[in-house]
Amino acid sequence: MALALALAGCGRDSLSKSPIVVFGSPDSPRLRQAVAGFKARLQTGDVEVVCVPEFGPEGRETLRRVRQTNPRLLVVLGTPALLLVAPMEKQIPVVFGLVANPYFTRAAYDPAHPEIHQENVTGIASPAPLSAALQHGVSLLGPLSWGVLYDPTDGVAVDLARRFESEAGRAGVRALTETSAGAATDGDGLARLRQRGAKVIYLPPAPSAARYAPLVLDAGRQMQVRVVSSLPEESHKGAVLWVALDYHKLGEDIGDLAQRVLAGERPQSIPIVEKTPLQVEVDETLARKWSGYPPVK
Repeated sequence: MALALALAGCGRDSLSKSPIVVFGSPDSPRLRQAVAGFKARLQTGDVEVVCVPEFGPEGRETLRRVRQTNPRLLVVLGTPALLLVAPMEKQIPVVFGLVANPYFTRAAYDPAHPEIHQENVTGIASPAPLSAALQHGVSLLGPLSWGVLYDPTDGVAVDLARRFESEAGRAGVRALTETSAGAATDGDGLARLRQRGAKVIYLPPAPSAARYAPLVLDAGRQMQVRVVSSLPEESHKGAVLWVALDYHKLGEDIGDLAQRVLAGERPQSIPIVEKTPLQVEVDETLARKWSGYPPVK
């Protein structure tokens, strides 16, 4: 059954004839934040929000029911949702968001030409803030060796690990990676990174990273290693630096784009844009301890 989000308005009841339908997958705190920002910007209660699981047949069936209502606008949140919508819907105007890379979803074709995309579709690409995390981290901590632990069975994590290896060099830091496919080996993977010389552990915003984040953050709290986190959910206590996407602001940006389409602009004429609004926090206590100033008496 479609997931119900009371706060964000996700529903599983029969769809009304709403002029605007938000179709999201998967359900998550970041999606709820984006929906809240979207609704705040649109300032209308006439929005139907439907969330479906990432896997299984329910998403396709729910999308079929959504399309039967013939909404004026379909707002698609999340890569799994866009993967469902893009090949099925060619008429209803679509605005997408919460998608890191839309160029493999069939909604868009070439990142060098964001103006060329499916005619009824436009949207906002928001890749993980890896470059920003590296830039802020190097500025705060210096050019230390960084390590990433990632799950090779998580496609998002694999992609981010590859990006990390390429972008770390441009940021002037040495990149180290280790893999772990389950909780039983997470501790060993983290230990290998530290043994190889990682002075900073980066927590990427991948689904599997939430599994081992408590282990990494605990090491950060105990001053065993510096931690930089881009996980938007849960506590980041133990991270000396937190650099994450601001999903409420991203929802507002999606709302601005939706208003343009509702006002009559054709999605075909609106290029896909990249936006990565950030939330950045420094744990001043940890930062002072790692800097060695003032010296501990």
